[in-house]
Amino acid sequence: MKKSKLLLSVVALIFSTVAFAQRDIPEENEVLFDSNGSFTRVVNTPEEVSAKLITVNPLIDDVPWRKRVLRIIDLREQQNRPLYFPYEDLEPESQKNLFSIIFSNVLDGNLLAYKSITNPLQTFVPKFDEENLFNVQDFIDANGLDLYEETYDKVNLITPGVVKYYIQEVWYFNKSTSTFHNKIIAIAPLYDKKYATEDVETGVFFWIPYENLRPFLQEEFIKVSGRNTAPLVNFDDFFITRQFYSYIVKDYDIVGRDVDTGTEDPIYIKQEQNRIEDEILNFEMDLWSY
Repeated sequence: MKKSKLLLSVVALIFSTVAFAQRDIPEENEVLFDSNGSFTRVVNTPEEVSAKLITVNPLIDDVPWRKRVLRIIDLREQQNRPLYFPYEDLEPESQKNLFSIIFSNVLDGNLLAYKSITNPLQTFVPKFDEENLFNVQDFIDANGLDLYEETYDKVNLITPGVVKYYIQEVWYFNKSTSTFHNKIIAIAPLYDKKYATEDVETGVFFWIPYENLRPFLQEEFIKVSGRNTAPLVNFDDFFITRQFYSYIVKDYDIVGRDVDTGTEDPIYIKQEQNRIEDEILNFEMDLWSY
């Protein structure tokens, strides 16, 4: 009897092994290595992008409290480095960094960018209308990019010098759902005018409505850890889940001034930044303190 059971177990094992060996091999984008033995590039399909995009848009009357701020994301910070690398030898089919995703789509006309023609202040976010449309061809001519025919030749030339980003965001309370939310409104890459020197002097390239950028960020994946590069998240999820480090540079209160207006004292600036952060945090904490 025992021998019969053992024989049946061996036969079952053989059949299961054959079935495993003969099962359909998954598509190339589902396996770790491609046909050349290189790592498969992970991308999202347009259907996957559409399925993942969720936009929360409450009624005005349902938002009794909101606060808008402007932040800087410094790519030299350890937590933000995944947004900067890789920064050279970029190609359409290679892994991207944040600026290469933005700039390549602006150059190709897939994404509209904006820059104020009347207000030169770096921290001024223009209206996203036709009057403030960023003229791509003027930018190409002014920066000598007309010498390069391919999009990614232009991208590779500028990418290393983009060291910071502005993000304009709003925090708000939705009373209809009793939930506290954050939404990124706009993003702007900052180039370093003194790149490759010890000093950093930045200037704004252009502004992008973040909602228009999201589909392109959903298509590309980012390595969030140098210790383990297997877990990947797309760029949009990286921002939505706030896996970046940033600091406030402007509070859109009654005055609406930059936090460093009228002072160069780093202690005072830090205190002002902490005060604004505390206003946001305290409001959320006070919601549930009674």
